[in-house]
Amino acid sequence: MKKTIWIPALLGIALGIVDFISFGVHWVIQIASFGAIGPQESLVVISAALGGPVGLLATNFLQELGMHIFLLKGDFPGQRLLEVSISIADFFAHSIALLAVAYCYRLLHQRAKKAHIFFAGWILITVIYYIILLPLQSLVHNLLVPDLLPLQTLVRGAPPEFLMVAILSTLLLFALPVRYRRPLWIEA
Repeated sequence: MKKTIWIPALLGIALGIVDFISFGVHWVIQIASFGAIGPQESLVVISAALGGPVGLLATNFLQELGMHIFLLKGDFPGQRLLEVSISIADFFAHSIALLAVAYCYRLLHQRAKKAHIFFAGWILITVIYYIILLPLQSLVHNLLVPDLLPLQTLVRGAPPEFLMVAILSTLLLFALPVRYRRPLWIEA
């Protein structure tokens, strides 16, 4: 099976730039005592689904860069190396969870022929993403700094972000014509 790289790479870079800019203009809503929600996570999930591994790496890198420059900077005064380490750990955790999204979406696109089954499957993929992401994020952050981000804290703050990602990404996919919903990283 022949794989293409340029279209997913361009999609990933384009969505990553939008992601980066959205952090730059602080297009986020602070929730609870930590974290924020915005369109960023939805863009990364769409990039993973449509652009596969290449698209997700490009978008995820630009998202983490934006998060590091615009949100994380100054959270750990005098510990620049720790800030960079946390960004790298977060990139790793997101990349693993997004790879699951890419492969699950590929299977969903191949098998779901009816729209309602497709969108129900998409919501399930979003659930799978968070089931993988939250424990990984907790693990990699706590390896760097013990008790920095307990899993219980992440799970408590996840519902608003999950709802935002599920609704926004579903609307974005729904807005695409059916022929553009296919994974761009595999040539048929």
